[in-house]
Amino acid sequence: MALISDWTQLGDDVFYRKHEVYSMDWGGGINLADFMVASAPYGGPLALTRDESRFTKTHQTGKPLIFIFSSSGKKISSFKWTSGFLLTLGWSRGEDLVCVQEDGAVLLYDMFGNYQHTFNMGQEAKDTHIQSSQVFTSYRETGVAVLTKSNRIFMVNNIHEPKTRKYPDLPGGAVNCWCVVREERHSNVLVSQGRDLLLLNHIDERPQALYPQWNEPGGSVVEMAVSSNSRHIALLSDSGKLWIGSSDIRIKYCEYDAKSQVKPRQLAWCGTGAVVLLWEVTLEVVSVNGEATSYYLDSSSHLAQEADGVRVVGSTCHDLLQKVPQVVVDTLGIGSMAPGALLLDASKRFQERSTQANDCLDMIKDSMEEAVNQCLQAAQHQYQPQAQKMLLRAALFGKSFIPEMNPEPCKKTIFTLRVLNAVRDHRVGLPLTWSQMEHLTLPVLLDRLVHRRFFPLALEIANFLKIPETDGTSRILAHWACFKVLQPSQKSDEHIAKEINSKLGYTPGISYTDIANRADQAGRKQLAIKLIEYECRAKEQVLVLMRLGEDQTALRRALQSGDTDLIYTVLCRLRQKLSSGDFLMLIRNFPVAQALHMRSCQDLDTEQLRDILVQEDDFLGQGLLRVKEAYNSSRADTKLAALQGAAELFRRAKHETHLQMTEEQIKLYRWQIRLEENQQKPYTDKSLHDTIHHLLLDGQIKEAEKLRTEFKISEKRYWWLRVVAHAQAGHWDELAALAKNKKNPIGFEPFVEVCLKTGNKLEAQKYASRVKEENKVSCLIKCGLLEEATKIAHEQRSASSLAEVLAACGPQHQALQSRLQQLLSDPSLKS
Repeated sequence: MALISDWTQLGDDVFYRKHEVYSMDWGGGINLADFMVASAPYGGPLALTRDESRFTKTHQTGKPLIFIFSSSGKKISSFKWTSGFLLTLGWSRGEDLVCVQEDGAVLLYDMFGNYQHTFNMGQEAKDTHIQSSQVFTSYRETGVAVLTKSNRIFMVNNIHEPKTRKYPDLPGGAVNCWCVVREERHSNVLVSQGRDLLLLNHIDERPQALYPQWNEPGGSVVEMAVSSNSRHIALLSDSGKLWIGSSDIRIKYCEYDAKSQVKPRQLAWCGTGAVVLLWEVTLEVVSVNGEATSYYLDSSSHLAQEADGVRVVGSTCHDLLQKVPQVVVDTLGIGSMAPGALLLDASKRFQERSTQANDCLDMIKDSMEEAVNQCLQAAQHQYQPQAQKMLLRAALFGKSFIPEMNPEPCKKTIFTLRVLNAVRDHRVGLPLTWSQMEHLTLPVLLDRLVHRRFFPLALEIANFLKIPETDGTSRILAHWACFKVLQPSQKSDEHIAKEINSKLGYTPGISYTDIANRADQAGRKQLAIKLIEYECRAKEQVLVLMRLGEDQTALRRALQSGDTDLIYTVLCRLRQKLSSGDFLMLIRNFPVAQALHMRSCQDLDTEQLRDILVQEDDFLGQGLLRVKEAYNSSRADTKLAALQGAAELFRRAKHETHLQMTEEQIKLYRWQIRLEENQQKPYTDKSLHDTIHHLLLDGQIKEAEKLRTEFKISEKRYWWLRVVAHAQAGHWDELAALAKNKKNPIGFEPFVEVCLKTGNKLEAQKYASRVKEENKVSCLIKCGLLEEATKIAHEQRSASSLAEVLAACGPQHQALQSRLQQLLSDPSLKS
């Protein structure tokens, strides 16, 4: 069968396959043996630079170039290396190029050659220089480890949060090889030195010796490789013996004789089931059970280790070597009687219109669902679309016999394979397998397409899979817009902004603020201003406009939003930025902003408020401000001068009410000053009412009379003042004398009320009988004269008054209660 022609058997039912992924677009003119090569995982980009260690150094001053290609050999970028001696290239999990120099500096670039940031491995590494280094990745992080020329190892576990750790010192002597073995929470280093194998941990003080079980002990390890999951390791001795086992060296899987003492160019794992040795044009695959096979290559190649295989990058082609999944072996294997294989055969017979299809279907009628799933899973692990279609056709054929079967697995397989086929295209250059796709996840794949600037493809995938806008379309378009503003263009800024808006519109999740900030960072201020006009969030729009120096526009947008806090924010920024005169002239064109600023100045900056009022010839406002200053002043002369100034301003403003009130206040203040001088008591800062009240309390009736006359206080108000003041001061004689005055404008109810309020019931009783008839019963009750109240109520023939007296009676008034009840039974009473 054509599908299995490239399979190679390594043990019982264990097969490996090597198939071409791409014919390299760089044309075959590159001899990889002359280059330092770094390949990113998950089918990521390739970085190449001339390996200076393979050539004699010359006096040429030219700097080397670093080229970055996709996995299909399509050039992505190149840049000149202008820093120190380059020792190692590697890739981070986020597809940033990691460049390690001999002096311990680590520089990061993106795949387009844009510099990201730099860190170093410490002063000691810089002083002693580095002889070798390794870039390694874990599940979430990327790290760098270096071996200095003084045989000391330093490590940074996370390049984005660099923290250098020093490992125990190695004994003297040359290091044959070394590698990093990642564990869940820390990293160990395995070092081959002479005939010793040492394990270093940053916690331990000394290296720990390890002793792998060799069939023929005595050799030294010259090459080692750790599997992608860090659970397995391969050691190659100088005698050509390959030891394969667990990464802690405790379990040995097998030992294989490569029958060559020539050190291979690379040693790598193919998934977790085999180890690959690469010589110049020979590739030897050794499984963990000791079986081996060889492949012959067309040219010098480079191995890129993956979690489920190994990519072989050559000068002309790019191949993928991986273990054939068991479900594929069961479905496509020669002579297989698995349900999936029988369903595939039935599907082929059905297409040929052969009756033998029924025979195959009869054999699997009780395991049809298993057969469908096997065909689906086998299709997932096929790279060629024709093979995928054949297996999918068989799965759908089988599913037609199970109407109740869940269609989601079929749907997911078809959709995901379409996505994989799209990104595997040589123009994209992402040769992902199904297993890698599942581990990478779809959102990360979309991020990588966006990072590579394949915006149309990312949008098509997001729409095809119906991903929510916030996670799909919106995010992709936002990245496209940020990329768009960075590109040089002959079009005007306004045209570019309109073009971006026509694509993005007001899609949920789109932030024009982020796009405008990116344009500003690129030095395109006018484009940023045009873009921020499309921002719906007023606060974000205003903040960006202020940062761009568009103060007047920012103030206008803030006013249009109606957000007072936002307006105050702009005003505060403008006040700090502009001179006082310029600031006042600016806000003069915005009445609402000016009004809000004046309101804030009332408590914070009265001088600024005065400047605005003077500028606007607002005499009324100036007068009110002078009144406020007068009441805030503690000095009499200052207060009087401020009031006089306020009166003059009110006069200029032709505001008669304020003028009259201010003049009366000035007159009262002068009276109060004179009273203080005469009485040696405080009277200033009191109202007219309080001033007269205190004079009456002090017995200064004549002075009170003068004030009453001067300020034309009404008789009724003055009498109330006297009644209250005499009662509070205990001037009962004065109160009695006042009561004798026949011109009583307020009646005697206030007399009773104030006497009761001061607790003098006897004094209140003197006036209770003199109140108006309609109030007499209530006043007598309040004074405790219940007998008199009963008498008056009976005389008035008022049932409600008698009931009021009855309600006021206590247990000690039983006789009166009986009498009242008899009186209330009189039918002649008025209701």
